[in-house]
Amino acid sequence: MKICPKCKESIGDELEVCPFCKYQFSKEEIERVKKERQEAEDSAARHIEEKRAKRAKMRVIFSVVMICFYIVPFPIGGALVSLTGNFNFIIGFAIAGMIAGTAVMLAGIIGGAFRCPYCESLLYKNYGKHCVNCGKQLYY
Repeated sequence: MKICPKCKESIGDELEVCPFCKYQFSKEEIERVKKERQEAEDSAARHIEEKRAKRAKMRVIFSVVMICFYIVPFPIGGALVSLTGNFNFIIGFAIAGMIAGTAVMLAGIIGGAFRCPYCESLLYKNYGKHCVNCGKQLYY
């Protein structure tokens, strides 16, 4: 939308004559408005791309840390059990690992790693290639 300099009404970008006051826009004004609109669209696209890239990195980091918390405590607990003979080590490490892994998973969800970059809605486990809320294609 552009603003008519004479009557200050909002009109469509493609109009060459204001429908309210019949002001005739010059070719330079029309080109300037088109250029500004294109720059705004490019800026929005860059912003979405930056958001998408940041979230992709966050998802990888959260996923790796979560998996480490789920898997690593078992060998550590097993090694301590074999050294001491006390089975409470493996149980304690397993429980602590599961709690820590779940906390990391929840932090990733709350922190936005698993959200749509367009509408900010949560993306659940099997979200596919399109956001279920806004329908836009996800490039993850």
